[in-house]
Amino acid sequence: MTRFARYALCATLPLLSACSGQSGDYPSLLPMDQLLAEPELPAAGIDPAAARGTARTRADDLRARADALRGPVIEPDLRRRIKETEG
Repeated sequence: MTRFARYALCATLPLLSACSGQSGDYPSLLPMDQLLAEPELPAAGIDPAAARGTARTRADDLRARADALRGPVIEPDLRRRIKETEG
């Protein structure tokens, strides 16, 4: 087998495996009418105060989550060991 034939074989094997018909990890395709359809809105009878309360609760939860992520990236023990090795 020539060097060119080996390279050609190595290049075509991934292409053939991609055309095997198995969906694998790829998402399923949707029809265009479903993609372009208007979103379904919630019912008109929802109480605005309850919706505001739900939105505030969710916002508070997201703020608390963001505050928790603002902590130090390097743990204090590791920071101490770094400073000890520096000098």
